[in-house]
This record gives sequence, structure tokens and C-alpha cells, in this order.
Amino acid sequence: MKIIVLCLLSLLCLFANDASTFKETRYLYALDKTIELEGFITFGEQNIIIEYVKPESKVLTYFEEKLTIQDQNGYKVIDAQSMPSMNYFFMIIKAVHDENSVLLNSFFEAKTEGDETLLSPKGVAAEVLEEVRILRAATKLKSLHVKIKNGDRITIEIRN
Repeated sequence: MKIIVLCLLSLLCLFANDASTFKETRYLYALDKTIELEGFITFGEQNIIIEYVKPESKVLTYFEEKLTIQDQNGYKVIDAQSMPSMNYFFMIIKAVHDENSVLLNSFFEAKTEGDETLLSPKGVAAEVLEEVRILRAATKLKSLHVKIKNGDRITIEIRN
């Protein structure tokens, strides 16, 4: 029953808000492996829903520092506090989308040149993150590049 409710809520959020299509490229340093994913991302007032359609179907819902992962094996809930890099990643995505400069400035020093902004982490964020690059076309987000201290890299390219 919980899975059905979660699916319906996810679909409702997808139709209630404009979903952006994206391509995500992850480099996993420990495995020396690159993974490419495609899907849709939807921002609610209190949550982020990422629906991957390639290479396999999976829905991630980030709400109140908890990540719910739903795939062909069922669903599980992860406390984002237990994974600082994931917690920062979702915080960055939400802050960039909402243009929340107060939140970004509390964790990063920002330098902007043209359409590119380089965020250098400070404080506790510097323990996990190396840098974040944001590329915009006019005021619209085009890509987000995150370098994590463990060598992992995440690039998200917005397609619409």
C-alpha cells in the first residue's frame, strides 16, 4: 500500500509541476567507472523527485532529509544525514533551483564569470566537497558539476 501511495504522490508531483529532462553522468572513483542516467527532475515546495528512465526505471524522492528509492526491487528509505555527500548534493540542487543565495553563501564562496559560477566550499561542506560549477544560459540552469573529495564526480545537464 505504501508503494502505491508513493507512486501516486510522485506522479501527482510530476504533473503538478514542470519537470525538466536531464542527463546525469557520474564518475565513481573507487570503481573507476562512469555511469550515465537520463530522466526527469521535479521540484516541489518541500521535496525533489528524480525519475530515472535510462538505463533503468527508478524514482528518488528527497523529502525532509530522507531519500526514498523506488525501483523494480521495491523501495527503501535512507537517512540523508548518514551520507553527507548525498545530503549536500540535494541541498545544492534545491538551493540552485530556488536561487537561494543565503543558503549557498552559508556553505560556499561564489565567483561568477559570465554564465558560469564556481562555488568553493567552506566550513563543514569543505570536508566533503571539492567544488561546484554552475552553468546558466541567461538565467536558466544548463548544467551543474559537483566534485567530491573522495574523487567522485557528478554532472547534470538540463535538456529543456
